[in-house]
Amino acid sequence: MNKIQEEIFFLTKKLTGTINLIRIFFYTIISAGILMIVLSIFNMLSWEMALITFGISLLYSLLRDVSITKISNKQMVKYYQHARSNHENMSLYIPLLEKTYQGYFLKRAALIIDDGQLYLEAFRQRKNDKQGQISIPVKYGDRFVMDRQTIDKNHQSMTIDSTFSGQYYRFSIVNHKKAIENMNIAKKGGK
Repeated sequence: MNKIQEEIFFLTKKLTGTINLIRIFFYTIISAGILMIVLSIFNMLSWEMALITFGISLLYSLLRDVSITKISNKQMVKYYQHARSNHENMSLYIPLLEKTYQGYFLKRAALIIDDGQLYLEAFRQRKNDKQGQISIPVKYGDRFVMDRQTIDKNHQSMTIDSTFSGQYYRFSIVNHKKAIENMNIAKKGGK
C-alpha cells in the first residue's frame, strides 16, 4: 500500500470511524422517548423508570455507534482487498462515503484507478461469510460520469454529483489533494 493510499484510509477512518457524539445523543433521546411513551401508556412511568430508560437508551446508542464504526472499518479493508485481487494494476482505491446529518457512512462502492483508467466499483452485499465477494466495475465514461465536484464547508470531504447508468448518484470522498488530482487525470484516461 503506497503513502497516498494509507493517507486516504486514515482520512476515511477519521470521518467514518470515529464515535459521533451527536449521533449518540440523537439516538438516546429518540429511544428513551419511545420507551417512556410506552411506559406511560401502561402506567409504569416513574422517575426511577425514566432514569433506567435513559441509561438503557444511552448504552444502546453507544454500543450501536461503536458497532457501526467497527463494521465500517472492517468492510473498507475487505472491499480494498477484493478490489486489489481483481485489479492487478490498481494504483489507487478511494472509498465512497454517504454524507448525512448524522455524519459520514461508508458506501458499498469505491473509485478505483487501474491502468490509468477510472472505475466505479460497486460491491454486492454478502449474505454470509461463506459467500464470496462480488463486485461490478464500471469504467468512467461508459455508464458512469461525474457531473460536478464540490469541496464541502468543513474541507474534509468532496461531494460529487454523478450519473450512473442514467440515474443520479451522489457520493462523497475524502478531500485529499493528490488523490483528487489522480482521479481527475484518470477521468481523461490517464492523459
